Amino acid sequence: MVSSSRTRIMYTGIDYTLLGVVAIVSGLIFWGTWTVYKYASFLPFGLYMSRLLSYGLWFIGAPLAASLIRKPGSAFLGETLGALVETILPTAGGFTNLIYGVSQGAASEIAYLLFRYKRYDMLTGALAGALAAPPCIALDILLFREIFPIPVTMMLLAAAAASGAIYGAIAAKVAQTLR
Repeated sequence: MVSSSRTRIMYTGIDYTLLGVVAIVSGLIFWGTWTVYKYASFLPFGLYMSRLLSYGLWFIGAPLAASLIRKPGSAFLGETLGALVETILPTAGGFTNLIYGVSQGAASEIAYLLFRYKRYDMLTGALAGALAAPPCIALDILLFREIFPIPVTMMLLAAAAASGAIYGAIAAKVAQTLR
């Protein structure tokens, strides 16, 4: 596992199998989240409620994969592969789902990097989920022209981060239960 001057990350067959399962489960959750997002927008404070109730579901692949596999890169791969499955399914996001998955997975990976890949608890899962919010809101602005005044954008970011933290913690707890 250790080479002369660097450490290589070795994924096992079980790790790849878990990534595949997480990708399918996450992709199906992502696919279903479009319905949650749509109907939550009709609730009071719809602009914020749709983000609070749904965005964390779109961020769940990273903390779930990382908490199950516990190796560098697993958060990124879990979110990205889940987004690939979502992209293959017919959703409103189409190919942009994959763009979101890559950026959200990279941002979520930072949570595990901060703890040197030694913590996989609910706190780290919550942080991983919350960290997916900034690139998501930025992509909403860039790809879908969701341009709001700065205070509204900050509130949307807060709602997305809170949603990510809640669902990220839940994903870590589910993974802890499965291990």
